[in-house]
Amino acid sequence: MLKNHTSEHFPFLGISDSNRLSDFRCRTTFYTALTRLLMVDLGEDEDEFENFMLPLTVSFETVLQIFSNNFKQEDVKRMLIGLARDLRGIAFALNTKTSYTMLFDWMYPTYLPLLQKAIEQWYGEPACTTPILKLMAELMQNRSQRLNFDVSSPNGILLFREASKMICTYGNQILSLGSLSKDQIYPMKLKGISICYSALKSALCGNYVSFGVFKLYGDNHFDNVLQAFVKMLLSVSHSDLLQYRKLSQSYYPLLECLTQDHMSFITNLEPPVLLYVLTSISEGLTALDTVVSSSCCTSLDYIVTYLFKHIAKEGKKPLRCREATQAGQRLLHFMQQNPDVLQQMMSVLMNTIVFEDCRNQWSVSRPLLGLILLHGKRFSELRAGLIRSQPLPKQEALAQCFRSLMEGVEQNLSVKNRDRFTQNLSVFRRDVAEALRSDSSADLCSLDMMS
Repeated sequence: MLKNHTSEHFPFLGISDSNRLSDFRCRTTFYTALTRLLMVDLGEDEDEFENFMLPLTVSFETVLQIFSNNFKQEDVKRMLIGLARDLRGIAFALNTKTSYTMLFDWMYPTYLPLLQKAIEQWYGEPACTTPILKLMAELMQNRSQRLNFDVSSPNGILLFREASKMICTYGNQILSLGSLSKDQIYPMKLKGISICYSALKSALCGNYVSFGVFKLYGDNHFDNVLQAFVKMLLSVSHSDLLQYRKLSQSYYPLLECLTQDHMSFITNLEPPVLLYVLTSISEGLTALDTVVSSSCCTSLDYIVTYLFKHIAKEGKKPLRCREATQAGQRLLHFMQQNPDVLQQMMSVLMNTIVFEDCRNQWSVSRPLLGLILLHGKRFSELRAGLIRSQPLPKQEALAQCFRSLMEGVEQNLSVKNRDRFTQNLSVFRRDVAEALRSDSSADLCSLDMMS
């Protein structure tokens, strides 16, 4: 099987019309199984790997020769779809640095540009773009540290550059489709965008690319892909971000990576774009999907921490880190122009803690402390409103709960202080629940903390 895996031996690997495109996904499973068999004795044997890849090499060479000729375009497209499915199965099974490097050396620089051309030519056909984008997303996965190339190897940067080109090409082309109907928007557009976001997230969090290198050497591939991210994002409504699970589960973890390591990019966003991003976080905080709500909490925590640290340093005005100071000033200015943004999110988080079944209490606690420290006055108003909304016998008990919440908590965001607040919040939630429990109605609905 390892030496004989062509359409002659396995008819479902053929490109004839008798094989439906939807059935091509079985080829991914087939090649994952086959590659796992190969890995049993592969070791560092490059010749054996080349022999295994020979049928795919022949197919790619055929596509190279006929791509620009007067050949039946449908056949070329079906061949590329099949190859993308096959390669994704192979890449999924290669979990060691040695074996993955063999695959990358086989694909780059000869065959990856072919997939780029396919995206350019058939961007409006998800049957073609989805397998190719999924292949790229798989190649970006640093599973088992397989992408930790040798220090003398530029492969990590080369791989990211190819992914950047593909994401930018797809993003620019897909936006040219214009408005789509409700039943077309996910398969034609949002599915591809979610795969692009997933690939970009894998690259940003994979620790195999030093992104500072791009700016240092005047390479714009990193900036381009971030701009493509923004363009695609602005073409999606907030409701669609949360309605389509795969899209929300790729967008919010990607945003988490950006706020963790690339706050300079976040602070440089145009005010309407930054407002869009922050609104998406605010709406995601109440999502039923804990992956989404936890990512929103983490992203919000990074933003709030960045802002808090900037305000703390503002009085010192050090000559060094002037660029970072300017970035912080931009964010501070935006928040001063839009004070309701963070205050609204503090209300949402407090509402979640007090009234809802909070399944990610630890995640909620992290940004909440920073918000309380930044907006102490607004927190006092929320506290007073909650206490006033309760019957007189309960008001003192509730006031004591709030006093205990901030007991021992200092005016900083050190890890020790955060942990203390998280512990206090756990006790606070339990005590508030007990204080409100005795009333059958408890007038919980009378307080609209979201207003």
